Amino acid sequence: MASGVKDLLGQTEMLTQLVAAARREHLHHCYIFEGPPQVGKHTAALRLAMAAACAWEGDEVPCGVCTSCRQIQRGVHPDVILIEPDPERKSRTISVDQVREVIRVVRLHRFSARWRTVIFDPADGLMPQAANALLKTLEEPPPGTGFILVTSRVSALLPTVRSRSQRVRFRAVPEDTLTAWLVARGVEATSAARLSRLSMGCPGKALALADGGLAELDKARDQLLNVLSEGPTELFDYAETLSQAKDARGALDRTLDALEGLLRDAALVASSRGDRLLNADRPELVAAWAANLWPTGLDRLQREINHTRERQQVNVNNRLLVEALLARVATELGSARRVGRSG
Repeated sequence: MASGVKDLLGQTEMLTQLVAAARREHLHHCYIFEGPPQVGKHTAALRLAMAAACAWEGDEVPCGVCTSCRQIQRGVHPDVILIEPDPERKSRTISVDQVREVIRVVRLHRFSARWRTVIFDPADGLMPQAANALLKTLEEPPPGTGFILVTSRVSALLPTVRSRSQRVRFRAVPEDTLTAWLVARGVEATSAARLSRLSMGCPGKALALADGGLAELDKARDQLLNVLSEGPTELFDYAETLSQAKDARGALDRTLDALEGLLRDAALVASSRGDRLLNADRPELVAAWAANLWPTGLDRLQREINHTRERQQVNVNNRLLVEALLARVATELGSARRVGRSG
């Protein structure tokens, strides 16, 4: 398993600086790792935790082979604590009880590592009461303990949490770089280029698309376009079908991704930069969307998508979310919703 910093695509320079700080024992007490989903934030958090705990005294750390590194890779190191949404809750939130348990544990002596790392992922899942309970510990953590808050929605974190943290921004990987990386992993060049665009520069998402996700995304797009060309009854029926899917959260995510891709393409066409479209197979439809939505309609729909994603995190009824979103899209598109119906 990879364990160093050089293989973390697009983030090597930033991670190298953090690892150097870990080796000097100069880590900040709380970092926010922010950036788009699946760009490498979670992996970087684990690599930094490995560097802070690594027993190797040489230059290349984390080494990936010492006991601490291997335990972190297996997810069993007692001084690396990963906090994720409470599995007992339907919503993807982190509860105040989880935070209180973290506070209790970090007051105890460390087991073996020089530096204990607590990772919250996604940190925007912290409920307000949970975030407030964590504030004092974030500001004055026990000696040898640090926090990493991983998020794709930094604005969702309380200002008091952001003010106590050092923000580390993860950028999308340039398309050419990501394409070459995918080709090196055996992806055919033409497919790799499309995957790079569709993933918006996020390696993890590109790999997921390459492993069957692309067909699912295309299917979600075609279903969305078909239902938008119909009337209100079909829209509401589709919302019900989507909310009852076995993987309802994943189905909604794919629908939102497909819609965002179409909005991106419409913006490119409207600004005369339509040579690198995600939906190049639907030029007439993209042109119609550009004509009807540019510029304010695109902004309104993007805000609606962002609102839908935020509400999804707190377990608002998926059917109601989809109904509201599709109704808004249909209204904004007007006659353009019937252009280029998918076969």
